[in-house]
Amino acid sequence: MAKTLLAAIAKVLPSETQFEDRLRDLSLRERDAVLDHFNLTLPDFDVIIALPNAEKMARALARLRGTPVVLAQPDATALAGLDPAASAERGSDEHANHWSLPTPAPLPEDLQTAVVVTRHLQCGLPELLIALLAAKRGWTVRAVAAVVERSNFQGRTRLELQGMAVHAALQIADTPRGLELERRFPTAE
Repeated sequence: MAKTLLAAIAKVLPSETQFEDRLRDLSLRERDAVLDHFNLTLPDFDVIIALPNAEKMARALARLRGTPVVLAQPDATALAGLDPAASAERGSDEHANHWSLPTPAPLPEDLQTAVVVTRHLQCGLPELLIALLAAKRGWTVRAVAAVVERSNFQGRTRLELQGMAVHAALQIADTPRGLELERRFPTAE
């Protein structure tokens, strides 16, 4: 169901800009279909880590699974190009990779497994960096859930080489004609 709804988006949006705009404004029906897909395919986990672009999806999935959500935040100081020594002086190695995981209070202490939720998986580097921060907290990231995976950017490969499963509701490929449904790689889902 999720693939059918999102496939309609991909077929009518060969432009990168139009695709991004449409992806940002998923209808309630499309969001529910993606949530159902994730609920069925994701392994058990204790906490959801959401990238900023996937906060709504992560919160809805957390309600379905009864788990807490931690929102990954980009480090504005490091991203703005300010003095990296100032970040080091704060005594936090979280800023070395330009992301942080602020913890909402209260968070259960027995959390062990996590899933990262993103709206758009491309190179996989943000998801990998967040998994490293999660590991510092003692959490193992078992899976990354992406609404859309861009297969040309090899994010799936980068994450799977680190032992994380990738669950994408839709795979999109960049072609000379524009964006199209991925046909080269059959999905296991």
